[in-house]
Amino acid sequence: MGKNNVDVQASEVVSYDSLLQNKSMHQNKEQCDIQQVSEIIDAEIKRKGRENLSILEVGFGNGSHLRKLSDIYKDAKFTGIEVRVKQVEDMVTLGYDCRLVETEKFDEFFDNGEKFDIMYGFSVIHHMSDPYKSLESLIKILNPEGGVVAFIREHHRYDLLSHLYAITKGTWVYEKNTLKVKRKSFIHTLKKYTSDYYARYDNSPPAMYFKRFNSIQCKLRLNRVPFWNGLTIYAKMEQKDGD
Repeated sequence: MGKNNVDVQASEVVSYDSLLQNKSMHQNKEQCDIQQVSEIIDAEIKRKGRENLSILEVGFGNGSHLRKLSDIYKDAKFTGIEVRVKQVEDMVTLGYDCRLVETEKFDEFFDNGEKFDIMYGFSVIHHMSDPYKSLESLIKILNPEGGVVAFIREHHRYDLLSHLYAITKGTWVYEKNTLKVKRKSFIHTLKKYTSDYYARYDNSPPAMYFKRFNSIQCKLRLNRVPFWNGLTIYAKMEQKDGD
């Protein structure tokens, strides 16, 4: 299958590592990711009164998050989409419902009426040529009974350290859509669909691992300074009128 319609910036051979090279730090970061999504899933299970939720991970990468969340929520149906062939093939071989996405118009990609209760991704939407239209296309495939879409650790255009790292690693060509990511534009997009949303800066990575530093940072409101930071985008949709 070709990928002629894909404008997502990705490479089969480029490594998307980060400044955090320490193995334990990577594990802690992943644990924070899992906890953040788990809180969203738990809230939706409580809200809908059922555990068989349909959950989509956008840009699942090596599949680590999807596998671990699938183990935690065994009654939920997890689906993953990715633009890189090998990652899809590896996950399919392991028995997961993972698909090679061929367009950023996700409401057209899932043209068989599939709907999802929850959609999430980690540092993925900033790779898209038009992150706002892509976000809207995802909102269109949320369950009519209501659902949640969340993107975690998205890069902000003033995230200087990440930019410098991408340039020095020679991967800037795959990160340059970061310059299109604006918090206010995400807010403008989300408010058209719901009043229950936010787009806010995350704590910087060191703050995840040093509680004392995190406490000082929060007291000084330094988590609002986008020097080494990410952006979390969250929206909860209620049941559509007439459904």
